[in-house]
Amino acid sequence: MKVMYLIGQGNDTHELAEMKNATIKLGGCSIKTHWRVISFSDGDVVLHTIANAILGALQLGDIGLYFPDNKTRNKGIDSIKIINFAIDRLKKAKYKLVNIDLTITCENILLGSNKALIQKSLAKILHTKLINVKATRFEHPSNHIKCDAVLLVKK
Repeated sequence: MKVMYLIGQGNDTHELAEMKNATIKLGGCSIKTHWRVISFSDGDVVLHTIANAILGALQLGDIGLYFPDNKTRNKGIDSIKIINFAIDRLKKAKYKLVNIDLTITCENILLGSNKALIQKSLAKILHTKLINVKATRFEHPSNHIKCDAVLLVKK
């Protein structure tokens, strides 16, 4: 039986630490804030989430399998390399992205106007405009940033 459509789900969470004049990466965008992401890589929770969702749809595990945090070569890795790896696997499997629905959850960084910037950046990286970016809060004190995604791919 030939599978034409596959669904992928991904998520990623990182801790935040206060830091004046910091910049974080979200969806390939640099966003100025007063928080830094505590992460082994560059901490782009959006790209990590999408990469995990793509790999999940293809049943190829997760990014930790390919970019383990116990390997020094991955220290500070640019998440563009991670998402490009997942996109390459998608192309090799002869699938293409249909759409993505993202939710970024963070109490300390209000994303408001940055959602459109993230969406535009993702459209360029992923070669699709069918991307929805939502932002919400934990509604309780939390020094974390989290992203969840659901995506559909087709043959």
